[in-house]
Amino acid sequence: MNKKSLSYKLYTSVITILFIVLVSAAYTVFMINKTQGYAAETKRFWLPSVRIAHDYLEDLTLMRQSTLRIMLAQSEQNRKFFIDKWKSETDEIEKLGSEYAAFITSERERKSYTRLQENWYKFKALNGKVVELGKNGKTKEALNIIRDQTDPLLVGMEEELEKLVEINYKGAVNSTKLGANLTNITTITMIIILIITTIIALVIILIIKNSMGSVASGIENLKMQSVSTNKIAVTLKNSSNSLATSITDQAASIHETSAAINEITSMVNRTTENATQSTIVAKAASEKAEEGQATMKRLVKAMETIQESNVQLQNISVIIGQIHTKTAVINDIVAKTELLSLNASIESARAGEYGKGFAVVAEEVGTLAKISGQSASEIQELINKSLEQVNQILDVTKGRVAEGKKVTTEAKESFLQISDDITNMTNVIHQISEATREQEIGVRQIASAMTQIDKATQNSQAASTSAAESSNKLVEQSDNLDLTAKDIELLVKGSVA
Repeated sequence: MNKKSLSYKLYTSVITILFIVLVSAAYTVFMINKTQGYAAETKRFWLPSVRIAHDYLEDLTLMRQSTLRIMLAQSEQNRKFFIDKWKSETDEIEKLGSEYAAFITSERERKSYTRLQENWYKFKALNGKVVELGKNGKTKEALNIIRDQTDPLLVGMEEELEKLVEINYKGAVNSTKLGANLTNITTITMIIILIITTIIALVIILIIKNSMGSVASGIENLKMQSVSTNKIAVTLKNSSNSLATSITDQAASIHETSAAINEITSMVNRTTENATQSTIVAKAASEKAEEGQATMKRLVKAMETIQESNVQLQNISVIIGQIHTKTAVINDIVAKTELLSLNASIESARAGEYGKGFAVVAEEVGTLAKISGQSASEIQELINKSLEQVNQILDVTKGRVAEGKKVTTEAKESFLQISDDITNMTNVIHQISEATREQEIGVRQIASAMTQIDKATQNSQAASTSAAESSNKLVEQSDNLDLTAKDIELLVKGSVA
């Protein structure tokens, strides 16, 4: 079942009471009008009829007295006075009879009125005759008419007037009783309505009291929530300010990181260029190694022909000197490779997590360079030994040519190994170059990501600023909510002294 709101209860209660008041007022007005109708009926019909009947009877009595005084008048002047009075009384009775006709309300009353008027017209005619006789001094005849004819008519008229008075009296009493009954009914009804209204008012008071209790409890909860909301708003405001400060610091850090990444990108580009240059140098060294290999082949052939001519042995000495020179070139390449490996290790260390793989490759290249350097040193030592041996061969005997051939063959094999090492080094440097390119791409992606992060940070900064403004507004709203709660509490509970 849905719980009705306080406004609904108040509206319903007020409408109910208003309806009862309107109904009771309408009923009261109706009953008052009805009572006034009965009173007006009494005033309009019954009382005027009684008054007219009374005046009618009184004028009949006066008219009879005037008739007798006309007959008993001692002077003509007195007789004339009473005749005028008699005529006036006759006209008054005529008038009263006409007026009474307008107040007849029942058939019984109409019949009695008709008999009264019939007797009146007879009485009037006879009474006129009596007056004429009295004027002429025929008093005895006039008295006989009065005794025998007019008095019975007068008695009949008096009886009819009494009946009319009784009818109107009973009508007035009945109308008065009906009005009194309506008044009593109205009084009882109003008492009942007053009791019902009082009961309803008590019920409404109880409902309002209970509702006011709920409202008071709700106001207390509202005040507590207002205080809690205010605390939350203040906390949110402080957090928003702290967040804005942190985002500002973060934005500065991101700008610094972006600058550092740009520097790393520049370093990676230089590393790429160095790797490319190393590849070129390695290719050149490989070509030189191939040339040295071809030279070693020619040396073998020359060693095979040493036996035919010492002049060719001298050429071998020259060739060995050239090999010595080439070996120096190899040593120089190895030194540069070690230097490049060292630079690559340094740059990879600066790159952090992104340069770990590159550091491993640089370390392997350095290791290979050291091995190549050792091999080149060994080759140089062998060449020196070969040169000494060739000189010894040239100085001592041709028998050492075979041994020189053997040493040359070993040098050839060592040179082949050097050529293979240089080829491997070239491949490794190529791999380093490819890895450096990939690293460059990765660094560019990182730079792009940092740019996006920078934009996101700026958006976050704007959002934090907006959140700070919203938190300030929330604080204001919570203050307004607290004021509203206090106003509602004042409205419900009133001011506390």
